[in-house]
Amino acid sequence: MNKLNYRLLIVDDDPDSLLYILMQLHDLPFIHEDIGIVSSPERAMTYLKENEVDILMLDMDLGQAGVNGIQLAGMIANPPVMVACSAYPSYVFEANEAGICAYLSKITSFKILKTIMEEVVGIVDRKAEQQSRDIQSLTMKTLQNEIVLIEVGDIYYASVELGELQIVLEAESHRFNTKLHQLQSKLSVQNFARPRLNTLVNLAKVDLVLPNELYLIKPRNGMAISITRAYRANFNHRFEVYRQNNR
Repeated sequence: MNKLNYRLLIVDDDPDSLLYILMQLHDLPFIHEDIGIVSSPERAMTYLKENEVDILMLDMDLGQAGVNGIQLAGMIANPPVMVACSAYPSYVFEANEAGICAYLSKITSFKILKTIMEEVVGIVDRKAEQQSRDIQSLTMKTLQNEIVLIEVGDIYYASVELGELQIVLEAESHRFNTKLHQLQSKLSVQNFARPRLNTLVNLAKVDLVLPNELYLIKPRNGMAISITRAYRANFNHRFEVYRQNNR
């Protein structure tokens, strides 16, 4: 696994029906403890725009929403890895056709759940690796409507302040009207990690990691970047894996 834990969003019009499977998901150490749950397609689309999501778990029958889980899957541009979670196995074939990679019953055993979710995070890793191999540079429009070409390897870090994304390079920085998770989805999962919610760091540019903060290599080493509790374990794991792979 490339990450210590993976972020999950569940879309289900009846959250009370998830109690059993949520108990089991919380027992999987590689699933982030903060599992997002929304009850409508509209809230799902908003959540996906504003949050980092590795795995999207969809109920197939969304009640009075006007669309079912399969239709919702088709509405999402560049979706996370998707899993169907339903009490109705009749959706299995349609789910596969819609690009949903796995099917779970809401009353599945822990052993089966663990096996399926391990396979799912493997797909997440492979998808991220494929995307990162394909993207070596980014062409982006700044807030001043200037087109800039950014070499991915030149990025020191990116952060969001007051709704603006700032990408910091060695001698300059640029600001964009882009979500941080949208930028992260284009970058290597092996080379970039978040030390806190609003910041993404290029691990190749990290010089020193302390319990609560990190420092970058010159010339960006004068400013400490804080590491928050919610992201500390995953960041430290990613940084250690990066160091081992790049000795």
